[in-house]
Amino acid sequence: MKIENITIHRNCNYGSVLQTYATQKTFEDLGFECETVDFIRQLDTKRGALKRLKNKSRKLSKNPVLLFGAKAVMLISYIKKEKTFNQFLNKYIHLSSESYYSNEQLKKKLPKADAYCTGSDQIWNSFWNEGVEPAYYLDFVPDDAFCFSYASSIGQRIETAEKRTISKMLQKYRYISVRESQSIASLNELGVKDVVQVLDPTLYRTNDLWTQLASDKFKKRKYVVTYNLHHDKKLDAFASGLAKEKGLELLNISYNWHDVIRPGKLVWCPSVEEYLGLIKDAEYVIADSFHATAFSIQFHKKFISFYPEKASMRIRDILKKLDISQRGTEGNPNVRDIEADIDYNAVDNLLKKYRKQDEEYLLTVTNAIKMK
Repeated sequence: MKIENITIHRNCNYGSVLQTYATQKTFEDLGFECETVDFIRQLDTKRGALKRLKNKSRKLSKNPVLLFGAKAVMLISYIKKEKTFNQFLNKYIHLSSESYYSNEQLKKKLPKADAYCTGSDQIWNSFWNEGVEPAYYLDFVPDDAFCFSYASSIGQRIETAEKRTISKMLQKYRYISVRESQSIASLNELGVKDVVQVLDPTLYRTNDLWTQLASDKFKKRKYVVTYNLHHDKKLDAFASGLAKEKGLELLNISYNWHDVIRPGKLVWCPSVEEYLGLIKDAEYVIADSFHATAFSIQFHKKFISFYPEKASMRIRDILKKLDISQRGTEGNPNVRDIEADIDYNAVDNLLKKYRKQDEEYLLTVTNAIKMK
């Protein structure tokens, strides 16, 4: 039997492709063929990203010459990103034979499956998606099809103007699971009941999967690694000070080649396997990313997660769920905070408990698919 999964997999992001891979492996282990709908939004392409550069700052929107220069600089990074992530997708992910660029195209040529899944990541976050994307609510699927979600994320409160549209589209879902507790509250406000909270797919899988996938390229080096998605100067300053105090190399993972100006040594858009390896073999991990946090936990690292201004809920939620909220910071940590021991036996026991609960949800859903 076949599950068609739609998720965010083309936006050139480590967490996005790794949660796609984890979801695929999970459904395969449950005895299903799993295919990812190759849905490509304009904002996931380098052309779309370049078009949106003017929205990054008032200076760019008002100065055509400056905007042209910024596009020239960023184009190099966007080309590198597409190459890096397409290599991973082509190697590991079972993509639909057709690529789709709109909800209407999906309706016209529906990928055939026994069930349709809205997958993980920020797929229901209308802020990041620049509005409600109907395809992510399986709008292209007939009302009588078997529809469910797995670890979908809203990321913030649902805007009042969007509530009626979202509520209507969710009526076709037989089962709904989300990643954060706030997402349950948001859906309950819409009248959507029986919503289940589950782990992100990258945490549902044990670290055996990620250890096998991770590169050993950086294993012999002693370093602090950062992954600073939101260009937080406090994060860079803390990492730089820590590396200096401990006599360690400072490595910075970034998609952008111009981040060579940041403290430490730039690791420019490494492969997905190298990204995992950089976290696995680091002495310390300092990041403002949910998935960097997740993999730091998986690999039992000493880490600090900086809360980003507009996307902190998912990091806060998982740290609280695993009883390690002290590993998150508003931006003023000290060395004692990252040096403090983490009781990873307790963390692993909690993960084991949550994985068992998630397995029950997944078995309920997949057994229902088999019985339909």
